[in-house]
Amino acid sequence: MPETSTTSGPIVRGRPARTDLGHGPAASAAPMPRDRRRVSVVPWGVLGAIGLIAAIEWHLGRNWLDLSDPVSVSWRYADDAASTESAACDVLFLGDSLVKHGLIPSVVERESGIKSVNLAAARAPALMTYFALRRALESGARPRAIVINTKPAVLIAGVDYNAGYWPAALSARECLELGRITGKATFGVEMLVARLFPSLRSRLEVRSQLMAALNGTADPISEINRVLWRNWSANGGANVASLNSPYRGELSPEIRDRLHPDRWYVDRSNTKGVELLLSLAREQGIRVFWLLPPISPGLQQWRERSGAEASYESFVRAYVSRYPSTLTVLDARRVVIEPSSFIDATHLAGRGAIALSRAVAAAMQDELVAKSPGQGDGWRILKTPAGDVAHRDDVLLEDLDRSKEIVRRR
Repeated sequence: MPETSTTSGPIVRGRPARTDLGHGPAASAAPMPRDRRRVSVVPWGVLGAIGLIAAIEWHLGRNWLDLSDPVSVSWRYADDAASTESAACDVLFLGDSLVKHGLIPSVVERESGIKSVNLAAARAPALMTYFALRRALESGARPRAIVINTKPAVLIAGVDYNAGYWPAALSARECLELGRITGKATFGVEMLVARLFPSLRSRLEVRSQLMAALNGTADPISEINRVLWRNWSANGGANVASLNSPYRGELSPEIRDRLHPDRWYVDRSNTKGVELLLSLAREQGIRVFWLLPPISPGLQQWRERSGAEASYESFVRAYVSRYPSTLTVLDARRVVIEPSSFIDATHLAGRGAIALSRAVAAAMQDELVAKSPGQGDGWRILKTPAGDVAHRDDVLLEDLDRSKEIVRRR
């Protein structure tokens, strides 16, 4: 029997043919109607999101002084000063916070006639010192000498310890180079990404700013950074702390956890940094003065009792024997011994920095002018300056208290 259907129309392969397209063969073969709206080939939504991200990152990068912690700001200052302030200087001061607080270029120049700039940065490891010197040389600096230091507590820490600070001072190329030098390529890429995206490295500061705004208050980090930048700019890169310090030598319980006065070892990244730094200086014919700055008497005694100081001294002496024509140690550990010359257990107050700067100026004048490079045993013990520590001109120095007054008034 022929196939039948409950619908009208012909049967096509056992199924009823569509009847909503018209009648006849031509009608059944007609194309489906098209949506006449054109689909754009430009992904405007994606481009808009990218533009928004770029605008946010640009804004954060432009307002870095409000969205950085003080340590990052010191690294950035060192990088900027190496590029802009070092070309006309005879001596560059490099290292960590002990040099930044301890050596005042204006005092050194007054005492010796040697023009200098302070490129040290808080918590700066040896590799940071190496990059700062290289940046200065690439910017046209031709120093006769550099003064460096390596704080024992900083030598202990690995490259990851400063993960939040490298992007503030290194270029994109140098971030990748940092990964190569340390054998941590992934870390170098992470620093590169943080360099390109300020929101990653400033997320804590952004959060702090937002919380302050929600509470109707001002985040103090903005004023702190401006006071510090003002003080460094006024003092050739030096951090001149209060000329009248209330410190009396107390050692807080956190000293053991933060400074490790009874421990000694050196992370491999810092050993590599010292090698690169000294090799670069030797290649360029630059004298290196390795400064052993004073720390508070109580902390110094703690390190000596534990044996950590003797181990550190042996570490330094090993480099003196390897670089005899390049390296001279300036042992200033006994130049300042009054607790009131410090602002805490490790950092010099204004008057302590004046005393150290005068002692270093006298030593460099002797080493660079009165003696030929390479003479001596490579280890020079500095003496406390005779007479009044503070010169009459030192009252004109702008310490942090004065910088704070100026910033608040403005």
